[in-house]
Amino acid sequence: MALAFSEPRIVSRGPYRVVGAWCAYDGDDEGPGWDGAYQALLPRLCTISGRCDDLMLGFLYRPSKDDPVAPVGMRACFVGVEVAASAAMPEKLAETRFSGGDYVLVDCIGDTPEEAAEGVGQAIDMLTEWMPANGYREGDACFAASQVGAPKPPWIETVYIKLERA
Repeated sequence: MALAFSEPRIVSRGPYRVVGAWCAYDGDDEGPGWDGAYQALLPRLCTISGRCDDLMLGFLYRPSKDDPVAPVGMRACFVGVEVAASAAMPEKLAETRFSGGDYVLVDCIGDTPEEAAEGVGQAIDMLTEWMPANGYREGDACFAASQVGAPKPPWIETVYIKLERA
């Protein structure tokens, strides 16, 4: 099976609280950022309580949004999980929030995790065209998520983009 995409679908949901780890990167190569964020999160994943589901979220991140000490222009990759609003904050991890509302989703379906992950950029490009054609513009959130416990293959990365009416 080659890389495939689902049709866009819209879901409504409340706000997200995400706990995880981030890693800064330089230039245009996000690879070290993703690797560093995963390596920082995985040994601490078992310390996170109050998880809402088995989704692992990944997104490009501006640390200064949540950390006033971080330089404003710093870019990073963030990997984390959604937790309940009342969940304790584990040491050495970071927290951010996404607003609630309508999100458009597209699944990137591949035979390998690498193939599904490679589809994320294409799905974002596809949704960038889909949104204005359907009366929307991008809101304040864009991330990819995968179900950790789902049987594989296929591997699925789901792209979420917050919608605002155009």
